[in-house]
Amino acid sequence: MTTVWELAQTSVPGTTVPGSQNSAPAVPGTVTAYTALMQKLLALRGFHRDSDIQQFLFPSLDLLHNPLLMKGISRSSKRILSAIERGEVILIHGDYDVDGITGTALLSRTFKKLNANFFTFLPVRKRDGYGVSREAIRLAAMRKASLFITVDCGITAFDEAREATEAGMDVIVIDHHRIHGGEMPAAFEVINPLQADCTYPFKELSACGLAFKLAQALLGPGAYELLDLVALSCVCDIAPLVDENRILVTFGLEKIGARSQVGFKALCESAGLRRRKLSATDLGFILGPRINASGRMSSPDTALALLTTNDSAEAETLAQALEGENKARQQEDRRLLKQALQAVEQEINFARDRVIVVAGEGWHEGVIGIVAQRLVEYFRRPSVVIAFDGERGKGSGRSVKGFHLFKGLEHCQDLLEEFGGHELAAGLAIQRGNFEAFRKRINEFGKTVSPDVFLKSIRIDLEISLQDLSAQFLREISLLEPFGAGNPRPVFLTHGVRTKRRPERLGSNGFKWWLGDEAMTFEAVWRSRGSSVSFPESEPYSIVYTPTLKSWEGIDSVVLEIRDIKTEC
Repeated sequence: MTTVWELAQTSVPGTTVPGSQNSAPAVPGTVTAYTALMQKLLALRGFHRDSDIQQFLFPSLDLLHNPLLMKGISRSSKRILSAIERGEVILIHGDYDVDGITGTALLSRTFKKLNANFFTFLPVRKRDGYGVSREAIRLAAMRKASLFITVDCGITAFDEAREATEAGMDVIVIDHHRIHGGEMPAAFEVINPLQADCTYPFKELSACGLAFKLAQALLGPGAYELLDLVALSCVCDIAPLVDENRILVTFGLEKIGARSQVGFKALCESAGLRRRKLSATDLGFILGPRINASGRMSSPDTALALLTTNDSAEAETLAQALEGENKARQQEDRRLLKQALQAVEQEINFARDRVIVVAGEGWHEGVIGIVAQRLVEYFRRPSVVIAFDGERGKGSGRSVKGFHLFKGLEHCQDLLEEFGGHELAAGLAIQRGNFEAFRKRINEFGKTVSPDVFLKSIRIDLEISLQDLSAQFLREISLLEPFGAGNPRPVFLTHGVRTKRRPERLGSNGFKWWLGDEAMTFEAVWRSRGSSVSFPESEPYSIVYTPTLKSWEGIDSVVLEIRDIKTEC
């Protein structure tokens, strides 16, 4: 598949704005204190004023928005404090993914600080399915709970909210998912900034982030101890790392790195993550999958126990259990992906289909979301993977930027039993008899989207020369961390490089070699599933890449992480 290079801003190759390599000539924190290339990067990301740049590059907890600005926080916090004062029983109902587990853990740790009388319920995927469980309502009634709080679910639980209310419980819904047609469940209060009449200035918090805002109202600065949970949820739920999320993740990473909570300490140790300075990538690809594994393969209660325990020995045992669950998940992931790829080859016509929809009997519900993401990466098409158990199927979808998956499911809602999610990820339930009609209908919606959305593309920030990769510029780039959704690593284009040393295989899916121009030579690494990559040995070529600064025994070196290569005609 041909990759389109999209250059956001061009400059004359090999040149920079005069003075771009000089040391900071002005007061630290002002625009002119940075190289010209850094100033261009900041401008591309929408930062022009000194004050905005300072706030972005140097996040502060003082810049978090007042939680009481969010609709539902004030009334909910008063109701919770009243319940605690009167000794009422409170149920926290979460979800089985990272966001739901961390949100439940955050409220659990908050309520422990307040000496609340509470218990938790996390649904088991196979037994309870997605959303608010009627079994939880039954348990809450049996234990005489009078306050029923949902985290990362509930925004579409119209029947369940009514049932809990009729059983004598006040329901508080904490959910960040899209609201169906503006209709809200009949709850005591709903905390969701996507409500039409909610004026909270930031709308992209994870569900655990929303729980944190409630904890802020209840604990004040004491809630900052919970930022490890918020950071993990934000990164794993692919929330944009801007505004409040950037602040929450920055300080949450510091807290996880300090290993102050025994659960995170044990999780890092079992995963072999020993460095103190962690990145968002560590959360998304190392810690997050281990927390998710319990909800995918068995019961999410294992992960919840790890994130709330204060016992080191218990934490070590739980972390090892999650390690085993994650290995089982990886094995099942590989098996199911092979079957899904076979289904794509046999059933999908890419001349006709813009959306991949595949299904299988007995496919593991816990890994279909992962497989859907793999299909997106392989084919650059929105993908929905459905696991059937008899006549009923549960599906998970992933999408590409520009194809709003939730709106696509809305287009098919009469064919679905239930659905929910976001632009890039969603879940659904469907009867087998509606499968083919659903596949046809969502592809009809796909035809309303520009074909360009389905092209593999790389957005390039700047065209530079290798000489522009000065130590100062690389240090400035590090100020943009943490990287992730909404704040990606900078990507650069350089023409006219040549191979200096023949490429060597790097594991099963990558290469490393040395490249350079007349003045500079750098090590390059390209992690690619393709094995037919051509590296010109004598002709010049162009590279698209991200530079990273590595340190080994006190010595810094630059490695170019290659995204794509094109020969120059």
